[in-house]
Amino acid sequence: MVAILFAVEQQNRDWIHDVARLLEKHFITLRAFGDTLSVKKRNPSLILCDMDHFETIKAEKAIVICKDMVSLSNRQLDIRHGVAVVDSSIYQSESLPDIGLPAITCGLHSRDTITLTSIEEDSAVIGVQRVIEAFEGSLVEPQEIPVRFEKAIAPFTLMVVAAIYILLGKCNLLKGKL
Repeated sequence: MVAILFAVEQQNRDWIHDVARLLEKHFITLRAFGDTLSVKKRNPSLILCDMDHFETIKAEKAIVICKDMVSLSNRQLDIRHGVAVVDSSIYQSESLPDIGLPAITCGLHSRDTITLTSIEEDSAVIGVQRVIEAFEGSLVEPQEIPVRFEKAIAPFTLMVVAAIYILLGKCNLLKGKL
C-alpha cells in the first residue's frame, strides 16, 4: 500500500478530489480527508490523505504532493521509501520542502522532471525528462507519453497523476484513457 499525502492550502482542497478521481480509474483507494475516512472497495492499494490533519505520518512507501507553499516543518514524517512531487512554478529548487525526500518537479520548464509537450481539450503528451525509479525498482527512461481523457484536465493535475502512475510502476496505464 502506498500513501499519497497532499500538502495543499485550504482553498485548493477540491483539487485533491480531481486527482483522486483520476487515480480511482485504476486503483482502489482509501480516502482520509478532514473528518472523513472513505473506502469504496476492499483491499485498497492507495491511501489518499490530507496532511493538514496529522502531526506524525509513518509509511513504508509514500508520495508527498506539494501543490502550494505549505510549511511541512511542523510535521514528523517517517517515510522509508518516498518521493516529493512538487509544482515547480511554486517551489524553486532552493525552496523545496526540506522533508528528506528526493523530488520530482512538475512544470513547463525544460529543467522539470515531468512536463507537458502538448495539451489539448481531450489529450496531452506528457514528457518525462529524466529517469524515474518506480517503487518496485523499475526505471522509466525519458520519453513522451500520449494520454487521452474524457474531459479537460488542468496541467498540474495531469503531471501529478502521471508522476504517481510512474512511481507505482503503472506507466502503461497512462497510455489508455484517463
